[in-house]
Amino acid sequence: MWHYLYFIVLVRVKDPTEYTGPESYVAQMIAEKNLEWFPRMRAMSLVSNEGDNEQNEIRNLQDRLESTMTLMTEQRKNKQRLGFLGSNAPHVNHHSSPH
Repeated sequence: MWHYLYFIVLVRVKDPTEYTGPESYVAQMIAEKNLEWFPRMRAMSLVSNEGDNEQNEIRNLQDRLESTMTLMTEQRKNKQRLGFLGSNAPHVNHHSSPH
């Protein structure tokens, strides 16, 4: 299950113009909030009598992931902006000898 979560993260951070076929498909399914691509109840580690509960848990994880990705994107933009602003600051040479 963790591999699928990591794949969702990959799809969220990767440039859509660089998607492979499966990545494009999953990105579209995520955008539509469609979980048909996720192998629910098809793997031994996911076998459960509470299919609806599992689907709700997956949706909850997806919502939390989306929130985390939004925060990461905002932080990256802030760092880029601060880095850009910082590069325009006057350069101070701390190694110059006194006259």
